Amino acid sequence: MKTIKLMFTAALLLVVLFAQAGNVAAAPALDPITGTVQSITLETDNGVTTVVITLTDGQTFRVSVDTAFSLGLLVPDPADPTKPFIDPITGLPDVDETQIGVEVTIDPATVIPDPAPEPASAHPISTLLAMFFEVDASIVDGYRTDGFGFGVIAQALWMSKNLNADASLAGLILDAKKNGDYSELASYLPEGTTLPTNWGQFKKAVSEKKNNLGSVVSGHANPDDASPQQLQTGNGNGQGNGNGQGNGNNNGKGNGKGHKKP
Repeated sequence: MKTIKLMFTAALLLVVLFAQAGNVAAAPALDPITGTVQSITLETDNGVTTVVITLTDGQTFRVSVDTAFSLGLLVPDPADPTKPFIDPITGLPDVDETQIGVEVTIDPATVIPDPAPEPASAHPISTLLAMFFEVDASIVDGYRTDGFGFGVIAQALWMSKNLNADASLAGLILDAKKNGDYSELASYLPEGTTLPTNWGQFKKAVSEKKNNLGSVVSGHANPDDASPQQLQTGNGNGQGNGNGQGNGNNNGKGNGKGHKKP
């Protein structure tokens, strides 16, 4: 009985293996790249030289020196035609300019992918604001690219924090400043606040003077200063009813009349 089970298991294993092999064999091969050569250029990065082939249809492909030589795009060494000629001064192979305008066929498997571009470093102020308001520096840089100065961006970030406890509304606030329409922010405003029609009114409704770019850069700002519940609705009647009427009864009755004795 055990022998039968073992035979059945082995047979099942063979079926699975053949099925996988069949799938691999059935995988479609990539079509060769064919086109007319428009330009051949050399690029060296970290001591490694590659060849960039541009076709007349606009496609560009990067291949190794050996691949480019096998395609006949580099000048062979007169002393050893099986190798590309290396210029003794530059240390680089010579491009065969006679191949410009000639049709070439490139194996896709030999194409070297272009290196991923390094992310651009953010502006130092963008980085500072990003750390303070817990957003990505690229977002702050994006606001700057849209034409806003760091002072206005910092105000928008502060006001967003005042309204929503985070910086998620900053983009909406900056858009409102640009187009003068604050209606999309109405639901975030304190109850009883009249919808602002300009930037000055909006700042007065939801901002505090101490919360600005300077306070962040100087390190004096506290991210916990945002307090939506304390925002003014414009009805604060500061009447100062302290009854300090000066009734100290200091009537100055010292009778110092300056009479001289005889």
